[in-house]
Amino acid sequence: MPCWSPDGKLIAFSSNRHNPANVDAFSIYVMCSDGSDVRRIYVAGNEGSEEVDRERINHVCFSGDGEWLLFTANVGGVTVDPVSVPNQFQPYGDLHVVRLDGSGLRRLTWNGYENGTPAWFPGEKELGFLGLNSVGEKLLGQFDEPLWISCDI
Repeated sequence: MPCWSPDGKLIAFSSNRHNPANVDAFSIYVMCSDGSDVRRIYVAGNEGSEEVDRERINHVCFSGDGEWLLFTANVGGVTVDPVSVPNQFQPYGDLHVVRLDGSGLRRLTWNGYENGTPAWFPGEKELGFLGLNSVGEKLLGQFDEPLWISCDI
């Protein structure tokens, strides 16, 4: 699922080209539209770190201004107790954004479900429009327990 930048100069995509034997690890790659200058965007850690080689990033798309990438990923880990999301096929797909240089990572969703294939609304160019937490503000994972969970102590 490649995605063209708004100006048509870059293509972003997910791939395991850094380790084809690991079919569960995908990272973000960006290249020029002519296929040159393929580079990996390191999201979960520095190049060569154990964390970055366990990234599972999918469904990458550009922001309207071409400065951010929106994607689903496992970089937050599974943050909901598995009992609260029974039979969940892929509990690793929270939405995140990151700048093209790998900085400014922000988590947009916080739940135990894969958030599917994200898309950036083409009319909005500013990241602030999304109502995200400010950089450095602590994110809170607040959710209600499913009705079937009870405590009879």
